[in-house]
Amino acid sequence: MFNIRDFILKTLKGMKGNYPDFQIREYALNWYEKGKLTEDDLYEIELLLCPPEAVEEEITEEIS
Repeated sequence: MFNIRDFILKTLKGMKGNYPDFQIREYALNWYEKGKLTEDDLYEIELLLCPPEAVEEEITEEIS
């Protein structure tokens, strides 16, 4: 059975590397506003765009 939420998430994940992060976030927010994505979905997309390891590396580099 077709699930629009899964389709949107697959599309968003496929955009990584092909579109700037801000466009992916904007696209996700549009679907969130339409009630097709949840806050948990937005969090999942944010983790895709900015993994915790990358944030920790940046903080470590700034401190050094």
